[in-house]
Amino acid sequence: MKLTLDRTIDSDLLVIGGGIAGLRAAVAGARCGARTVLVIKGTLGKSGSSDAAAIGISWQAADGCGGPDDSPEVHYQDVMHAAQGMADARLARIIASEAVERFHELESWGLKMHRDPAGRKPHFGGYACFGSQPRAHGVPAAANGSHTGNMTGCLRQQLPPDLVSVHESTAIIDLLVQGGACVGALGVDRDGAFVVYRAGAVVLAAGGAGQIFPITQSPPAMTGDGYAMAFRAGAELTNMEFMQYMILAVRGPSLRQELGGSFWAVNPVLRNGLGEESLSRYLPPGVTAAEAMWARSLHSPFSCHDVSRWVDIAIHSEIREGRGTPSAHMVVDFSEVDPKRSRRPRPMFWPPPAEMSLPVRQISVAHSGHAVNGGIRVDEWGRTRVPGLLAAGEVIAGPHGADRLGGGMVSACNVFGARAGRSGAEHAKAAGRPALQPEALEKPAARVAAFGRGKEADLAAIRRALRETTRRHLVVIRNADGLRELLSSLNPLQFEALADVPVRDARDLVRVLETDSMLFTVAVMARAALLRTESRGSHYREDYPEKDNVRWQTSILWHNRNGEPVASFGRYRQDPAATVQMGELRETITQGIG
Repeated sequence: MKLTLDRTIDSDLLVIGGGIAGLRAAVAGARCGARTVLVIKGTLGKSGSSDAAAIGISWQAADGCGGPDDSPEVHYQDVMHAAQGMADARLARIIASEAVERFHELESWGLKMHRDPAGRKPHFGGYACFGSQPRAHGVPAAANGSHTGNMTGCLRQQLPPDLVSVHESTAIIDLLVQGGACVGALGVDRDGAFVVYRAGAVVLAAGGAGQIFPITQSPPAMTGDGYAMAFRAGAELTNMEFMQYMILAVRGPSLRQELGGSFWAVNPVLRNGLGEESLSRYLPPGVTAAEAMWARSLHSPFSCHDVSRWVDIAIHSEIREGRGTPSAHMVVDFSEVDPKRSRRPRPMFWPPPAEMSLPVRQISVAHSGHAVNGGIRVDEWGRTRVPGLLAAGEVIAGPHGADRLGGGMVSACNVFGARAGRSGAEHAKAAGRPALQPEALEKPAARVAAFGRGKEADLAAIRRALRETTRRHLVVIRNADGLRELLSSLNPLQFEALADVPVRDARDLVRVLETDSMLFTVAVMARAALLRTESRGSHYREDYPEKDNVRWQTSILWHNRNGEPVASFGRYRQDPAATVQMGELRETITQGIG
């Protein structure tokens, strides 16, 4: 398809993405006096993972509601412990230090929080995943089911209309780079017109990539665009092998909700599609089903950090071996559970009921893709290695690691969204808006022209094939043979079938380019997972089931070398006071992934 430009829009600061990180960046940029354009794939207040429906949310903030043993220092130590050496200590310290300030700021703007039922403190504080203290503040779900409550609504009200212009139903398809700096982006608006956004600085808050998996709670727009665009622009990616997976109730009264907390603490029976008890066949000597179930009740995402791993491994292995239900699920059976004799779970981030209530006799479950702990490498102000390009939210790496505290993503979106917006506004004031040169549009135009050759390929079939390979080889259990099989399937999908999908207009092109981003993201994840020959946090290699701190206390970075990805290895600083940045220790050129 040929690129034909329809109009150009100028701003000091361009923010891509309308979730919490993007909104917070736009507020911060405008408060610094920057004329800001906020571009959203969907509509304001209904865009991104921030407004996806879920059972609840937790905000990690050590504001005193977590009890006498809690503090920002303890919060910081929790982040680093969960990260297992894969987080930037400086960024972790910033989250622990500034989450309280951002929390109180939002509360002053009208954020509604769960109150403490006992009335001894301002808010209810419960335990969230991997946290040692009950500092997780619960947010009541909004009327539309949004798991962030009225958070996005509070942020929307802080957007000054004289400084912030919101462009809804507009998909950004590439960043514009000239002279090595990011100077804007190329988008497709709701009418299918190509739009150039020229800006002094760009904040990328495009979210994650949940759509690469067959089951996910992420909205349809989460297709990995941010990772792919940043990589093409010259930014680095890191920690992409660390992807969170949840056990999702796919049939039953808790339809499409995470099965966590009290559900596992009561020690139900895990059964396959044949009705057989299945967990015991995977437990190693010395580990009981009750121990594995209790450990699983302490965090919603899969982690191989503790004995809870065997619950997830049993679920995925049985399905993979064809012993799941006809719809490829497993069954959690509560028929033999006596709530009065069951161990009570620790209080989570929403007020616990006075009496433990159990679901119906059985619930069907499967794993879903949740959130990416890695992403674009940034500094403490959200700056990438590309001048003028900043990032915040799920699209970045550094604040999290191999595992992530429950509610840590919400904290990071607010803290680093504010920092990136402020830093972007300052950069824009200093750099101004350079006149666009032809070089800025050459690569985006060539990419657009590569698709829509007019043949009859089925885009939906390409996505189904991709998701089937991720389900078999990337979710929970990984091994060398499976990852190589996944990677070998990507080139035909990406370079042959996808280019043959008919493109009648620019909106068709957007869906094709989103699929291209999905394929790219899967390839980087799989390549990183293949390189990391150990198990750590959310990354589990059944052929390398143990953690290896001798060889793998290091992160894998991905660089763009003439369009080809190059892997290098470096250690994040583990001392927040250190001035040395994450450095490249050695480089290995890997096979191109497009």
